[in-house]
Amino acid sequence: MTVQPPTKVLVISSDKEDLVLHLYETGFNVETASNVSEAERLIQETKFDLILVLSELAGDHGVGFCNYIRSLQISPRPIIVFLIDENKPEEKIEVLRAGADDAVSYPISSKELMFRVMAHIRRRQETHVTLLTGLPDAVMANNVLEYCLKEVNDWAVLSVDLDNLRIYNEAYGHKRGDQMIQALAAVLRSVLVEDDFLSHRDSDDFLLITKSDRAESIAEEICRRFDFIAPRFYTQKDAGRGYVVAVGPKGIRRRVPLISISIGITAKGRRNFSSAVEVLQVVRDMRYLAKSKNGSDWVSDRLRLATSESTQADKRIKILVVEPDASMSLLLRDTLEMEGYSVEVAHSPQEGWELIHSWRPELILLETEVEANGFDGWDLSRKIKQDSSYAGIWLVMSTKNPDHSKALECGADLYLPKPFELNILFTEIRYLLRARLRSKILL
Repeated sequence: MTVQPPTKVLVISSDKEDLVLHLYETGFNVETASNVSEAERLIQETKFDLILVLSELAGDHGVGFCNYIRSLQISPRPIIVFLIDENKPEEKIEVLRAGADDAVSYPISSKELMFRVMAHIRRRQETHVTLLTGLPDAVMANNVLEYCLKEVNDWAVLSVDLDNLRIYNEAYGHKRGDQMIQALAAVLRSVLVEDDFLSHRDSDDFLLITKSDRAESIAEEICRRFDFIAPRFYTQKDAGRGYVVAVGPKGIRRRVPLISISIGITAKGRRNFSSAVEVLQVVRDMRYLAKSKNGSDWVSDRLRLATSESTQADKRIKILVVEPDASMSLLLRDTLEMEGYSVEVAHSPQEGWELIHSWRPELILLETEVEANGFDGWDLSRKIKQDSSYAGIWLVMSTKNPDHSKALECGADLYLPKPFELNILFTEIRYLLRARLRSKILL
């Protein structure tokens, strides 16, 4: 089932068969009413896009019915089209004065009526798009969410926005900032498949609705694609150093990372949602958690709910830190655990080798200049990569040795010469583990 709601039309007419048949053939979801009272009951139950009224059934030239529709708290309000006997042209003026959106002479060819209806629907949709990206606005997004809650059995919602956009606007100007927003919209469009829905709610706030089994993999792909194009929106100097210098009050300057994106994810069945507002609150909460991470990233509530069960195994990604310095190992352990990883520490290569056997990490952060009993970090890295059962473990080396070729020859997947900044280390670790994120493990 598509996550996008079908166009819903209400026909108020005593002779409906031919008209309804043509509306069905056009692909509309059609309901019928024989009188205004019946129609009002249906309107209370269903949010219609367009109401087609045979004027004779409305009474008082449609004034009362138009006033009723306009009094409802519905956004967007349904379009009101009256069918009027061609021998009563004065009634056209009356219904338009009463608030109808169109008055059509009846009888009319089914083909012309269908095209008139489609023109109204198209115009209605065009009034609810953002000018900057041409995507549906917040009103349409809320309607789609409400439809998903009531009618769709499988859906997931991604809330996406830019980090550090204000600083970028201050440094490069709002026009360039708008171009960055348009670039994000293009990235989001590029991952859509049939039946997905994308909305530009406000400023740099986007909402994507898809099937639940695609949510995390789509989020990962969005991060990858955006990070590939984002540096092109900076000067070569800023892109090369990886930050912008922001000037604050009294000339205070600070380094601000390049623009990245944060994504929050939830899906049907993970919580007892009763309204679109609740869904939006959850994905925004997840998005704010993603903002606590360095660089483009996403957070899903999938694992958060699963681990509430006492029997649920720990599914966090395992990282082994081999570091002889006690203070540095404690700093690395605490920071990595705050990032959501499961961490063990070894203070010697031999201790590290034993933990690899018993604990089996996905990634090892190894200080090579550590030795005990003639067995150093270089020996440990070779031993890991020569063992076929452990060769798939990611190996991140940190060393003062200036010979990077030695580290790579020993099997390093990532080589970091000391000294290095911790935020760079954690960003690189996250990118190495991207493939494992697709297994729906939450970081």
